[in-house]
Amino acid sequence: MAPESPPEHAASPTPSPASRRDQRIESRLRAAVDTDDNLVAWTRGWISRELRLHRLLAARTFDCAVVTDRSLLLFSIGFFTRHPRRRVYSASLDAISVIDDDVSSGRRLRVHAGDSRALWIELNATSRSVEFADLLVARTRSAQP
Repeated sequence: MAPESPPEHAASPTPSPASRRDQRIESRLRAAVDTDDNLVAWTRGWISRELRLHRLLAARTFDCAVVTDRSLLLFSIGFFTRHPRRRVYSASLDAISVIDDDVSSGRRLRVHAGDSRALWIELNATSRSVEFADLLVARTRSAQP
């Protein structure tokens, strides 16, 4: 007898609780965010500035990106400890626009703020990254490529 195929509308597995490492990172990020801002979502991703030959020449760093009630923040990660160290970028959500580019694996967000070159935030396909990207795109002005 052939095995039954799973029903089309089967419930998705429940997300696993955050790991201890993620909990420690989140507590450090909450401490680093201003007291009058509320941390809404965070993730880790490859951050770089947009260049002409970006794939070849851009310097990428694996940093933490944070969305608060009012701003987008980027924190550098310590080389040995892999913990958030210092804030390296801050922009009001009202002042930036985000383009969500389609890539083969994960997502790439292009963040434009004023006249400066765009930031690229390249994310993997984890649930934390997907939630972060959806939230950031929803809270900022949409821009057309």
